[in-house]
Amino acid sequence: MNKETQFRKFFKLSSLLTDYYPDSGAHFLNIFFHLIVGNKILLNSLAARSKQNLKKVKGFYKFLIVGDINIGDAVISISAVSALREIFPNAQLELVIKKAAQNLIAGNPDITKLYPIYEGAPSPNERDLAELKKIINSNDYDLIINFSPMISNKIFGDRNVIDYTMMAAQLVRDEHLNNIVNHINYQSYNFIGKIFNNYLPSYFGAGFKGSKIYLPDEAIETAKAFLLSKNVTDKNQVIMINPDASAKFTRIPFKTQLDLLNKYIDLNYVVLLGSGHVEKLIEYKLINSLPPEKREKVIIVPASMNLESYTAIIDFSDVYISGDTGPLHLAAARKYCRNTGKSLRNKTAVFSVFGATPPRIYGYDSNLEGYFAANQDAPSKIFIAPSPCRNITCIDKLGKSCKEVRCFLYLDSDRIVAETILYLKGLRKNKIEKIEILKQKKIVA
Repeated sequence: MNKETQFRKFFKLSSLLTDYYPDSGAHFLNIFFHLIVGNKILLNSLAARSKQNLKKVKGFYKFLIVGDINIGDAVISISAVSALREIFPNAQLELVIKKAAQNLIAGNPDITKLYPIYEGAPSPNERDLAELKKIINSNDYDLIINFSPMISNKIFGDRNVIDYTMMAAQLVRDEHLNNIVNHINYQSYNFIGKIFNNYLPSYFGAGFKGSKIYLPDEAIETAKAFLLSKNVTDKNQVIMINPDASAKFTRIPFKTQLDLLNKYIDLNYVVLLGSGHVEKLIEYKLINSLPPEKREKVIIVPASMNLESYTAIIDFSDVYISGDTGPLHLAAARKYCRNTGKSLRNKTAVFSVFGATPPRIYGYDSNLEGYFAANQDAPSKIFIAPSPCRNITCIDKLGKSCKEVRCFLYLDSDRIVAETILYLKGLRKNKIEKIEILKQKKIVA
């Protein structure tokens, strides 16, 4: 039985359990996983195994980092690369990612060589695995670090390999400790630090704030041209909503999205609405559900817009609202121009809305204890639906098969709107104050 089949069967069973026993089933799964996967003995054993594998390595000159399959995973894997670059500033760091994420990751100065090969979803296909084998067989790596649970270590043959299992055990363990940051970005970075704790420079971890992505000039210009064509300028306050997600268990409910659109239009904000790629045409279903007089007040970011231009549009927005899915991590990442290395605006408030998946692991919040902030010069805020059956197995949203979606029960759209108003009012006040100061300086001069 291959890994994919094993995962599918397990998550089907966990879904059945919470279908029939939402509260007690979720409680049982959390306790069970904490005792089995997150126990100290296992964690120490995995750490010892990693240390033992390191003893086989003669030198740390050339690494292959095998990222997981999805776009969000590609962005998150940059945290591990950043950690390795801090520890081994002269090493060759080569990274395997999803092909669709190439134009977000290329240009990162920490990466020596990028292999954008994955095309399969949610698991690697035969071509992906064949390409990975070619890379492994044509290079002499000192160490391979495998972050993908869907890729067996057997594919690496007799190479020196450290995999994700120690980090996974740490994530499960720390999920029970509310005062500890447990975000996947943070854990990926610290995972590398724990493996190479004997090699750490004194400054390790001091400046780590999350992932960085690099956008080509043409993507930034495409985003600017699109917004100007819709008469959107820096005088407007812009809210961008991502209506889609890779799974129904993390997609903000249709009714909630409709409530948000209606209220933001009434408040005269510029509203950008992303397109559906999994839930096809969801943007048009939302638009057509609005009163006729409001439909033209929503600007659709077309599905034909490439991912890097879409990401640049996020950067031009004041608030970005999304469920747990790849674009959320694009919004949270710090953005740079690939051609010049200059920082973009990076002033987008990231509002994440959580249903199934563990919010501390994937969400962003600037103020809550135990949460990781988005890498933006703006606040991040998380809105958690009080789901009765959320549990640690929901971490694999694509593996779940629950008959009923209870993930967003009692989600309060009014609270999301209130927080948006509060932030944008403060932003407008600050902008007016800065303009007044500049005017006074000009008069004095």
